[in-house]
Amino acid sequence: MLRSVPPPPVQPPPFGAGQSTAFDWSERLSIDVIRNHTKTDDIPAVTDEQLALYRAAALEAAEFFTGQLLSGQRTMTEPVEAAPPSKVSKAASLSHQALSYRYELRYPVADGLVYLYGGSHPSDNRVFRVAAGSRVIRVPITTGLVDTSNCCDPCANHQYNSGLMAAYKAGYESPDKVPAGIVLGCLQFIAWVVEHPGDELVTQRNRKDNSTKVGGVSGSNNIAMVSGALETWRLYDEGAI
Repeated sequence: MLRSVPPPPVQPPPFGAGQSTAFDWSERLSIDVIRNHTKTDDIPAVTDEQLALYRAAALEAAEFFTGQLLSGQRTMTEPVEAAPPSKVSKAASLSHQALSYRYELRYPVADGLVYLYGGSHPSDNRVFRVAAGSRVIRVPITTGLVDTSNCCDPCANHQYNSGLMAAYKAGYESPDKVPAGIVLGCLQFIAWVVEHPGDELVTQRNRKDNSTKVGGVSGSNNIAMVSGALETWRLYDEGAI
């Protein structure tokens, strides 16, 4: 007697979502190193607590500008379902020849392992390897290639691999593995903040106006740009123009 067989339960990745290991930057980017770089060894007005705050702000800015996770190593989960070709976004582009689409993850993959899970097809639960440090993966299309939903239904689900999730480890193994240029950019960021507390609009040449012929005030308070840290960090962002 024939009977329907329920689909197998969804197999989650071997590690829990959201697990993280926070880094201690007190050695790689210590207060002594910051004081030596900013020439504040014998200036008691610049406290250790103040420099620790600047260090945390510099690391946060470096994460935004490089697109890399620097605060620690974390297990990331994000949906990797894709819209049909007419609605495909910049993050996912369809390839009919390979029956797969390109997807750019939020952070680079730390160990090269990406887990797919959560889809409606049994073969959706899989693991594959990419180059360590890569952000781009190719997701095979297992469901949704032939869209049979009502095109006029606003609640219809027009997506490939609906519900499919990707899990991976992001972030460096330790602060010692972070490239030296990113650390140097943090020092540039901190040095500018120490010298310019933000009460005056200045340019990179520490002048209110970078031209002697034009009156008024011009410049920027974008710390990452005027300190030179942005130019140092952008070398580690493969998507930077």
